Amino acid sequence: MKIAHVVETWIGGVANYVTSLIVEQRARGHEVVLICDPRNIPNLPLALDGVTVVNYESSRNPLRFVRIARRVKKLVDEINADIVHCHSSYPGVYVRLHRMHGQKILYTPHAWSFMKKDISRFTALGFALVERLLAHRTNRILCMSFDEVRAARRYGIDMDKIELLYTGISSEAAREQNALSGQPLATIARPIQVGYFGRLDYQKGFDIVVDAVPMLNEGIHVHVFGVSVRGGVDARGHESRMTHHGWMDPEGARRAMQQMDVIVVPSRWEGLALVPIEAMCAGKVLVVSCESSLPEQVIHGYNGVILRQLTGECLARELNALSIDECRRMGQNSRHVFDHAFSADKFFRTLMTCYENA
Repeated sequence: MKIAHVVETWIGGVANYVTSLIVEQRARGHEVVLICDPRNIPNLPLALDGVTVVNYESSRNPLRFVRIARRVKKLVDEINADIVHCHSSYPGVYVRLHRMHGQKILYTPHAWSFMKKDISRFTALGFALVERLLAHRTNRILCMSFDEVRAARRYGIDMDKIELLYTGISSEAAREQNALSGQPLATIARPIQVGYFGRLDYQKGFDIVVDAVPMLNEGIHVHVFGVSVRGGVDARGHESRMTHHGWMDPEGARRAMQQMDVIVVPSRWEGLALVPIEAMCAGKVLVVSCESSLPEQVIHGYNGVILRQLTGECLARELNALSIDECRRMGQNSRHVFDHAFSADKFFRTLMTCYENA
């Protein structure tokens, strides 16, 4: 089977998700092509060595969508792929704006555009109308959480097109996490180290972390792994309690996660966040927001804590209440949840079934 993945940018969860798909699909003998904007992908990971990469120029200006869609259609026709899998809203528009002939189209929203909390109701309805229209040119829409499925139903997306598919982490990554377990670096002080992995923006709730820092008990230190992509949150003034490590590649992030006791994910909306799955794979306790799909990944008090309010005060209160023993207990439970709910084998098997049934 020849598979083309279409992406807009190569940072964060979408990049990790697509990389894992490409690695697994190639391992299963499929031919894979990546269609991307090279301006948004400065460095492809080593895991993609040997993958055919085809370039196009993306834009978020609606006046340019028709031209971009025509270019993408031409590329897809030349590639002659059996399956075209587009990831996130803008590639979803580029691929589906012109009707494809012969290719099966799969679409993963990675959080519907109308789920955003920083847009008006009118804008959300506009996004939903576009998604409803484009759904008719899609063989399958792969939602990553029940929250996405509920949102699709609420905004009138054709439910016959919807497939719920929880993400899984590859067994290779899981084995690497196990090998790293129990090897915290001596350079990190005790007692409790809190890790934040993600973009430093409003969607990911980084402002909640910044607000919480002044209220944390002495000895709790926050480590930030990520960069601002569009805009960002000002974290100046908290340097003594918060260490910025910048962006890390997946291997570096996995190693850094092993040095943490707690992983915080205070996002306002998500498709299905990969960071909690990676944290569970690493055996770490999770503290997550009560929004979007995040409560689907945490059993409150078992493998983590669900914030009752998405505020810095609430986050600080929950972090201050944790002990090292509780972190170890819930961390062990996290690994148990990962093994039973987010196995890569089940994920890839279901995904390939969706491809074949399309």
